[in-house]
Amino acid sequence: MKKLLLSLTVLAALASPVSAGELKYTMHLEAKPAANASNDPMSAMAGGMISQMFPPGGIDQVVVAGDKGMRSEQKQDFGGMKAGFVMLVKPDGTQYVLDPVAKTYYKMPAMPPEAAAMMAQMNPKVTLGKTGVFETIDGMKCERITMNMTMGIPGMDPSQLPPGVPSELKMTLDMWLSDAVKLPASAAAASMSALKQFGFDQLPELKKLSSDGRLPVKTVMSMFGVEMIMTVKDVKTEAVAPTLFEIPKDYKEIPPPGL
Repeated sequence: MKKLLLSLTVLAALASPVSAGELKYTMHLEAKPAANASNDPMSAMAGGMISQMFPPGGIDQVVVAGDKGMRSEQKQDFGGMKAGFVMLVKPDGTQYVLDPVAKTYYKMPAMPPEAAAMMAQMNPKVTLGKTGVFETIDGMKCERITMNMTMGIPGMDPSQLPPGVPSELKMTLDMWLSDAVKLPASAAAASMSALKQFGFDQLPELKKLSSDGRLPVKTVMSMFGVEMIMTVKDVKTEAVAPTLFEIPKDYKEIPPPGL
């Protein structure tokens, strides 16, 4: 269950990439109880697990993004990555994690076949629509778009579930998109690669969202009675060297954690 929750969190982040041109910005991610939190046992357990993933106050990443990829520096421990670690995301979606202190790196492994099969069993159903609501966030005019996703629970027969336990997973993703910043083609390519890894690349609504081209200034993902809030601030253009998106030659490759 914990791996599934972390996967869904990562998917939401990658499926709505925040990168454009050569930009530098700060992305903040935190979790808090939703106002309409469900009281069923599964939601209470999963919601507690999600909340425990985050340190107090949430996490921050300093991001530099451009046509050659995206580089994010972790400021707090999160999801198996220590503070100070750097993640490189190539335009094809390949991800590397760098440890500047130890001068090592590893390539993020592909989703195991059993996990991919589990995701396929979830049979997600997605609806996507514009709300027509505009707000100004961090000086940028944004349109709010809502995506609703319903997924089955893999390995569970709905007829055998105890009373009060939901037979499907429901997730709502609210995004505030601004055309003040345009996303490069590499952002859409990385997003589609992430969706393909999870088996969601053939969902037309997610494909449309990934190729929207506008900057997601704020994203709120709600599931299991928890809201995960991603915000982007201090967006600015900054000239960077192409080597910033490369692995330094003196870094040594190591196996990914757990392998």
